[in-house]
Amino acid sequence: MYKKEIISAEIIGIILSAMLLASIPIVGAQFFGDANKDDAISALDFNRVVIPVDEDFSGANAISFGGWYGLVLGPIYEPLVKYNSRTDTYEPWLAESFEISDDAKVYTFHMVKNATWHDGVPVTCEDVKFTIEYMKSKRPTWRTSLVDHVECPDKYTAIFYLNRCNPLFIEHGPNPWGGKIFPKHVWQNIDDPDRFKDTEFIGCGPFKFKKRIAGEYFVLEANENYHGDKPHVKEVVFKVIPHKDLQVLALKSGEVDIVYDISFAIADDLEGKKNIGVYLIPETSFQILGFNCELYPTNITEFRRALAHAVNKEKICNIAFGGRGTVVDTFLLPSIARDFVNYDTPKYEYNITKAKRILKSAGFEDRDGDGWLEGPDGEDVIITTPVSELNRIVEILKADWVEELGIKVKLISVESQLWFEEIHKKNIHTSGCPAYGRFEPNNLIWMRTYGHFNTPNRCGWSNSEFDALAEELIDTADREKRKEIGNRMQEILATEVPTVPICAPHTLVAYRSDRFIEWDSDPLYRPYDKKILLNVKTVRDNVSVDTGKKVEEKAIRERESEGEGGEQKIPVNLCDLLIAIILAISISIGARKRY
Repeated sequence: MYKKEIISAEIIGIILSAMLLASIPIVGAQFFGDANKDDAISALDFNRVVIPVDEDFSGANAISFGGWYGLVLGPIYEPLVKYNSRTDTYEPWLAESFEISDDAKVYTFHMVKNATWHDGVPVTCEDVKFTIEYMKSKRPTWRTSLVDHVECPDKYTAIFYLNRCNPLFIEHGPNPWGGKIFPKHVWQNIDDPDRFKDTEFIGCGPFKFKKRIAGEYFVLEANENYHGDKPHVKEVVFKVIPHKDLQVLALKSGEVDIVYDISFAIADDLEGKKNIGVYLIPETSFQILGFNCELYPTNITEFRRALAHAVNKEKICNIAFGGRGTVVDTFLLPSIARDFVNYDTPKYEYNITKAKRILKSAGFEDRDGDGWLEGPDGEDVIITTPVSELNRIVEILKADWVEELGIKVKLISVESQLWFEEIHKKNIHTSGCPAYGRFEPNNLIWMRTYGHFNTPNRCGWSNSEFDALAEELIDTADREKRKEIGNRMQEILATEVPTVPICAPHTLVAYRSDRFIEWDSDPLYRPYDKKILLNVKTVRDNVSVDTGKKVEEKAIRERESEGEGGEQKIPVNLCDLLIAIILAISISIGARKRY
């Protein structure tokens, strides 16, 4: 009897030991250690924001950057000013104010006096002057070519003298390489920026470079000596996660804090999920249908007008963008361009009957009754378009044009890097409308015969009056005159229809609502923009210390219960159970020997 009791006790002990061992929490140190400097590895570190990026960081320094480098370096370096298209204002960064001459040829920037580089050296006008001259010499661009020279009448005043009138120079001229002003004392002895391997990334922004592991992550830390408002978070980690689906999984598990530019389907799946919030960034550009005006039959204006009436914009917004977008009928985006939009231009409402009537008057009809449209040449009408991946817009257009108009539509698969070449060989394409900063008439210039970069526009369209107006616009500083010129340019585009505005889709963002707030405080910006990273706060920042501690502890418990934190209870699998049983048996045998 006594033995049976011992054996029963041993069996119970084995089971209890196995359960105990299997349930021991596995403490996983987060891969960047102790961000809050408390000498402890926390399962939920409220001082670190983790943001996934799609690809590794190529390039060895801030000039030879590539891929996501321009984004992750944004919080390190600063521009003089930055335009906010939502408020139609310029936000000060290194310059607290500025003036523009009446002829828009001289720009004077008054710099802040308390900015320092991350190594403690003061930021002055000499850095601005050096940066412009260095870039003009080492990495010239059309932006730097606008500047004749820069003068420094004192340490904190920078005066830009331009080669010609440019009323929008402030948007891109002082920031000719993505908004970076470089420290003269670091770069003045570097002759070849392509061969320079930077290990410090000295900037003057709200965050400093901390560490980088190729193929894995790029880490920034808060700049405690920043001249403006200090960041709320102490560390920002850009982690390389190549695919959007993997990023979303990492968001669900708590490995990352935010995922940018998710599909509407993913947004629908995430909305309502515990500890996850979703917000949208209102449209800043729009999708267009572009016609190849050099290739038959899209080289015929009446044919383009007819097809413009066969674009179901409402359907495209609803299906292709999940209803998260705004139908666009103008060539400038109303929510941003405001009174520069010409609302009196011809509109092309969705009307298949009207489209058929225009086609017939232009010599396009089904003459042999086979259901396919023939052109004036007697041949079936065939429209070609390049696609590098699934394009819902093209699929919707194709359905209407094939079934309602009898036009044969051929989708030709091309590699993404060849897409820009192929649009000049095919009849139509869909793409985002090029936008260059402020949505003024200057954004129409891309449609002149040779666009912003002296290359043919995407539609192969040419109009001498439009080209002349574009040149006049560039040399005009007066706002009302610019508006008048822009109105006429929009009339020409609406009449000749080289392109059709379709829909301005919103950008969707998902984030961990149990950790950080204020991601949507200024939804014009992307999550890795310095403006957002300055605003983002932990969930405890808006409450008392005691309440905040409870919020953090509650979030940790919820994370652990979901299996999401750095300290997780690992589910028991067969292997774990066998190991636990063996250990328990060993313990039991040892105990039995003692009996």
